[in-house]
Amino acid sequence: MKRREWPVALGLAVPLLFVLAPFLWLVLSSFKSEMEIAMSGPFALPDALLYQNYADAWNIGGFGKLVINSAANVVMVVLLTLLVCAPAGYAFAKMRVPGGDFVFYLILLGLTVPVQAIVVPLYKVLAGLGLLNTLAGISLAQVGNGIPFGIFLMRSFFRGIPNELIEAAKIDGATHFAILTRILLPVARPAILALVVISALSTWNDFFLPLVVLISPESQTLPLGLVRFASTYSTEHRLVFAGTVISFLPVVLLYILTQRRFAEGLTQGALKG
Repeated sequence: MKRREWPVALGLAVPLLFVLAPFLWLVLSSFKSEMEIAMSGPFALPDALLYQNYADAWNIGGFGKLVINSAANVVMVVLLTLLVCAPAGYAFAKMRVPGGDFVFYLILLGLTVPVQAIVVPLYKVLAGLGLLNTLAGISLAQVGNGIPFGIFLMRSFFRGIPNELIEAAKIDGATHFAILTRILLPVARPAILALVVISALSTWNDFFLPLVVLISPESQTLPLGLVRFASTYSTEHRLVFAGTVISFLPVVLLYILTQRRFAEGLTQGALKG
């Protein structure tokens, strides 16, 4: 690191400590006994790593079913979001459609409307379709909530691709479907990966929409199950801490594995927008 970069690094160290300290406290406490949690300092190392806390939390809280529900929900949301946003982004970026810009900015209005403002009509629509208390219902609601940003991201990326490339493909007889699937999507992998990570993170951590749509414990996702577990075993801190780590560990691993491509996708999309 160069000498002139040290002040910047030191300046970033302070907010980094504020971000990491709660996670460190949570992880350390999840390996402690109840006595250690009560008597030792929040950042004191445990006398022994109690992996049994995780086994107890997993079995007592039914985290296996919750993880399966959340994973299925994330897969459905990510796939549907890609199927909708990639073609729509291509259409808004490269196809001359009358009123296309008006429709695009109309869709962008969705970014300004909080989901709490539309929860009543959303609930009635899902109830009318018989999708309340189902994973299909919550997935469709979350896809609809994420479409404005997804289309914005994909359109921004596709606008940066030279039109000459598309015109050459048209001269060779390629259809719009072939241009999208064989030419644009392979070069749009950073933007697609960014959209996948954003959709997966927001869906996995979403609490409000599942709270409205999913009622029975059998269909609930991990955040709802964690709150129910924490309220039931509020005095068993070791179980609550272990359950909380279980709930956020998958998304942390996903971000760590993809953070480089994720940043590239967001940066390229922003620059080309």
